Formats: sequence, C-alpha cells, structure tokens
Amino acid sequence: MQDMGQLEIDNRCGHFRPEDAQEELFSWLINAGLSGSRVRDLFTEFCERLIGEGVMLKRASITHSAIHPQVSAFMYTWRRGEGLVTNTNFLHTDVPGEGWFASPFFYMLTNNITYLHRPLEEGSNLDFPVLVEFRDDGMTDWFSQAFEFGWGFENERLEHSAGVITSWASDRPGGFSEEEFRILGRFIPVFGLAVKGIASFRTARSVLETYIGRGTAGKVLSGQIRRGSVDSINAVLIHADLKGFTSLSDTMPQEALIDMLDQYLDCMARPIELANGEILKFMGDGILATFELPKTDPHEVQLACETALATSRQMIGAVKALNSKREAAGKPVMELDIALHVGDVMYGNVGSENRLDFTVIGPAVNEVSRIEALCDVLESNLIASGDFVRLVRGADLGLTSCGMHELRGVREPIELFCER
Repeated sequence: MQDMGQLEIDNRCGHFRPEDAQEELFSWLINAGLSGSRVRDLFTEFCERLIGEGVMLKRASITHSAIHPQVSAFMYTWRRGEGLVTNTNFLHTDVPGEGWFASPFFYMLTNNITYLHRPLEEGSNLDFPVLVEFRDDGMTDWFSQAFEFGWGFENERLEHSAGVITSWASDRPGGFSEEEFRILGRFIPVFGLAVKGIASFRTARSVLETYIGRGTAGKVLSGQIRRGSVDSINAVLIHADLKGFTSLSDTMPQEALIDMLDQYLDCMARPIELANGEILKFMGDGILATFELPKTDPHEVQLACETALATSRQMIGAVKALNSKREAAGKPVMELDIALHVGDVMYGNVGSENRLDFTVIGPAVNEVSRIEALCDVLESNLIASGDFVRLVRGADLGLTSCGMHELRGVREPIELFCER
C-alpha cells in the first residue's frame, strides 16, 4: 500500500517528480509557464539556471510579439554578472533604423529561417555588423532560434507572424561545447513554449481590456461569460456625444475623419480612465461610461458623484483645448455634450448563444441618453439629472436647475440641472 504522506505530496505536484537537476529545470519551466510569471522574470531566471547547468552563457536576448494597441513587441537582453540590461517596448509607430535591416534577426524573419549559428572567434567570416561587435566584446559563439506562436495569422511568413526570437552567446574558448549545445537544444524549445503560455494569456487580457475595458475584461477572464449572467449595480452613468460629427463625415476624407475622431475620443476617454471609471462602449462618436456607487457609505457615494462630475468637466475642457489647436491649424472642430444620471442597472452578459456583449441595460441607460439629447434645447454642454444632484445636495456643484422636463418613453417629468 502506498504511504499516505507520499500520496499527499504527489497530489500537490503538477507533473512527475524530477529525478535530477535537468529534470528539475524542465519542471521549473513548465510551472513558470503555467503559473503566468512575467516573461522578463522567466527569461532572467532561465539564463541563471543555464549557468547553473554548466552553460557558459555570456549574453542572451529574446523578442516576443505583442497584440496591443500601442506595442508591437517586447525585447529583453541579459548579460552574465549583470542580469537584465535592457527592457524595450517596440511601438507600432517606431520606424526601424538601419541597424535592424542589417541584423541577423531581420535576415531570419524575411527568409523564413528558424535557426542561425555563427562562430565568432578570429578568422570567422561574420556577415552581420552586430556579430562583429559581439566578437570584439569577447564572445566566441552565437546562435539564434525562432518559434512561431501559431496565433492564426493569415500570412505565415515569420516576418509577419507572432512568436519569439531568441539569441544566445558564449565567451567559452572554442564556443559552445557539444554538451552545452545538447542542453540548450533540449531546453530552449520548452522555454519558448513557456513564453508562449505567458504571452498568450497577457495578449488575451490586453485585447479584452482594449475592446471592453479593464474591469469588464477581468470579469470575462475570470469565467463570467455565461449568457444571462448579470449583476445589479447602482452607478453614475455618463453619456457623452460629439456634436457635428455626422455632417463632417459627409465632407471629410475618410483617413482625416478617423484621425480627428480618435483625437476627440482620446480627450473623452483619458479623464474617465484616470478617475477609475469604466468605459462600457464607444458608440461611434460617443461614449457610455459608469462610476459604480458604494452600497452603504453616503460619503463615498457623494465622492463618487463628485468624481464623475469633475471627470465630465475635464472631458469638456480637454475637447476645448483640442479645438483651440485645431482651429489654429485651420481644421474642423466639434463640441462635446455630456449627461449625468444615476440609477440601478443590470451589468453583465446579453446576446445570442455564441455572440455576447458585456454591457449595462435598464431604464437609467435609456434615460441618460435622452437627457443628453436635450443639451441643444437647453443650450448647455453639461446636464445632470435631479437624481444625480440630490445625492450630493450638500456640495456646491455649480449647476443650475432648468426645471422639469419630459423624456421620451419616461412616464414622469424629471428635473434637470445645467451648467451655464
């Protein structure tokens, strides 16, 4: 019969118990990839562990793809005795320099080569300038290995695919030994798989945060994706809409129109994000956002409402500043209208069996949209409902009552407050 103490230990293992140092390294790589460690930490420790296995590694680097609205790739460089020496984000807007086009990485990617080896000692014919630099720095051997992630890119050339490209250099006289190559050949592919495991999850989170917001992305990634799974929350609702976009869209070139819209939406979104609000939707030329209200503490409720109001004013101020710059450059401008309201809303998954939207629904959502539609009638860029104002009655909000108004589809007239 198996010892129960031994059985208990085995049940806590994610895979078979390692029997030697190299199996221990495999075990660590697997656990690191499954646990979601940061790539930079995985890379740093992997290099140190290779040193512990007798590999005379002098320098190593990795560059892995990112699916991110701003960053196209991440690069890390490690040196023995110094640890991580570079941590670089490559932006989509970066223009590659001459060094990139003369690099072995560019050569590999454009020629669909996954492995490249160059001895660096004197007498070697080095065909890339950076390898001459490595030799002058005392390195004796260098190789690179690339791995695709298989993320389903239509163009399968390495140059346009997602993956990780690695490089490894030694300062051992004569270069890497046969035993070192054997060790590296066993472990680097597993390392690449661990990087993919980490990068895949972080990519999924980045994409979700980009399209549906950080808070909602967290809910989706935690498994809350069943249709009809909703929570009732009490929240401040912000409905912001740009005036004049429809008419401009008929007269402006498409590229200029999109660039202009992005500039204005950035002015609208940034204050909400900085104040920890949740942007639920970009609705063409508008935004629907929420600030969730605490359930019990009236003081915290008031602070949340004041934050939402201050955020709305910052959005209007940012748009005015942008308008000044655009007018000075002779470019068309737009104004921003905002409505503030509060209410109970249902927040969660709505949709068909296979296509869901994580959103808010409820009467308050419809009401805030119809309040915003009255901005032109009331000649104000900022309107708040009486329900919103009454939550912060003790504070001087700088808003003036505009009387009672009927909203389409709402049974009773409501009081509205305007900023003059």
